[in-house]
Amino acid sequence: MENKRKVSVRIFGNDYVMIGEKSEEYIQELASKVDNIMKEISKSNFRYNSTMIAILTSLNLADVLYKSQEELFEISEKYKLAEAEMLRPQEELDFLKLELDAVKNQYDSIFKELNKAQGELVKSNRELALAEEQIKELSFELDVSKENMTDLQNKFFECQIELLKAKKELDYKKHLGNNKNK
Repeated sequence: MENKRKVSVRIFGNDYVMIGEKSEEYIQELASKVDNIMKEISKSNFRYNSTMIAILTSLNLADVLYKSQEELFEISEKYKLAEAEMLRPQEELDFLKLELDAVKNQYDSIFKELNKAQGELVKSNRELALAEEQIKELSFELDVSKENMTDLQNKFFECQIELLKAKKELDYKKHLGNNKNK
């Protein structure tokens, strides 16, 4: 109840004292808009009395309010969808990170096996032929793992680019939305 102001306004030829917390300019502007609407309605039909004009003005303002609420709801729904779309690339990125970690673990495991095989090679000349075959197989698996890792890294990079594009597009849409609201 603090900061209440009394503001004298003139609407459709009648003086009113308004009490409100808003600035005097704001209250005057609202009164002016109502006054203008009432004058427009009275010009369209001279047979309307002031009560009829006030009711039609109320209906016009209620229509504007209702349409604004509908528009706000639609914008809110679009925002929620855009927000969900924005989360999807991050979820995909997180999944690819998990896959990359799994490939790295697999690579580490293969690398350990390779070192073990090389140690056994040094210890045993009798198993030289068998150890050389194992090294060839492990090298092949290592190459396949490297290719897989390279492919995953490329996919990871592409996902990052897509995420940046989506963020820029969302920022652009927010910017357009903010400009429309102004």
